[in-house]
Amino acid sequence: MNKQLIYSCVVLIYTLLLTGCLETSIVDEVSMVRAASFDLEEDGKLKLTVIFPTFPDKGQEQTLEQRIIEATGETTKGTKIWLNKNAQKPILFGQVRVLLFSQALAEQGLEKYIDAMYRNPAVGNRISLGIVEGNDAGALLDVDLGIGDSAGVFLPELIEQNQDTSTLPPTNMHEFLFSLYNDGRDSYLPLIVQSDNKVFVAGTALFSGDKFHSKLNFEDSFFMKLLLDTTRQGIHEFAIQDQEQTSYVVIEKLNSDFKRRVDKSGDVPLFIFDVMIDGAIEDYDGQMNLDETDTLNKIQQTIEKQISNRAQELLIQFRNEGIDPVGIGEKYRSTTRNWNAEKWKNELYPSAEFEVNVDLRIIQSGAVE
Repeated sequence: MNKQLIYSCVVLIYTLLLTGCLETSIVDEVSMVRAASFDLEEDGKLKLTVIFPTFPDKGQEQTLEQRIIEATGETTKGTKIWLNKNAQKPILFGQVRVLLFSQALAEQGLEKYIDAMYRNPAVGNRISLGIVEGNDAGALLDVDLGIGDSAGVFLPELIEQNQDTSTLPPTNMHEFLFSLYNDGRDSYLPLIVQSDNKVFVAGTALFSGDKFHSKLNFEDSFFMKLLLDTTRQGIHEFAIQDQEQTSYVVIEKLNSDFKRRVDKSGDVPLFIFDVMIDGAIEDYDGQMNLDETDTLNKIQQTIEKQISNRAQELLIQFRNEGIDPVGIGEKYRSTTRNWNAEKWKNELYPSAEFEVNVDLRIIQSGAVE
């Protein structure tokens, strides 16, 4: 037997021995969490609720079911220990896709809970996060959606779908922590509401540091997104005032892009946003003839003014409330040699001014009159 063959045999033996030492997880021998929620109990303890699929034993009907369990504790990791004591099989978070937090807990601060999950190497740092209105996020995991999907499947897809279109500004666990530890911007998360057996995204939860500050409704979340991120294949409805009547126009295939710059030539910094939007009219309930160029120009100008005015109002609102979800400070820091976070927060940001320019192109008006 030559030396090369002997060497190959030794490598193979060591590989088999090392493989046998690795910890493995067989899917039907563990409980793989799909979604988890965090709540604050009356005694100040943390309640952690998880949902995971259960696989039938051999010989039983092959029906995949969902199980929900909860536990309370002082810390995230401590509560996970109690979860495993209540579970038939080991609880693993390797497939978790969404973490939910009650508004009541978010008002106390989320950093220690999100950071504990972020440090878990089995948990992806791009998973979705969401704030549930009220004080019981766990109840959302047990709601009967009536669509065949479990909350662990439905909720992350609900959030992702709204972020991918024109409604919600995009975020995830990594981006939340990035904004949290950034002295030039503040975090935000989708706001989820349960009404009867319906679950829907109601807007955006805004943060000051790691604490829930306030919320934006569905409409204003759209305007904030235009200042933060590009939009692809979105859809939105706008109100059009025609003499004394109000009509509505739906813009589909809504694609947007934006540029932002800062003018330091004046006494206070001026932040200028240029928003470019392309879209097609999908529906219109008014009496104006959409085949006329003047009519389309009027609709374009009306929508441009709506977006510009409301976006500028939001920027002023954020400034006056001392929060910065749009990242105005981050933009100023990128153009400043000697960045001083305290000076920005206490002197420059409170006096900042804003200008929002919107250029809407209606690329198709359809055959509707």
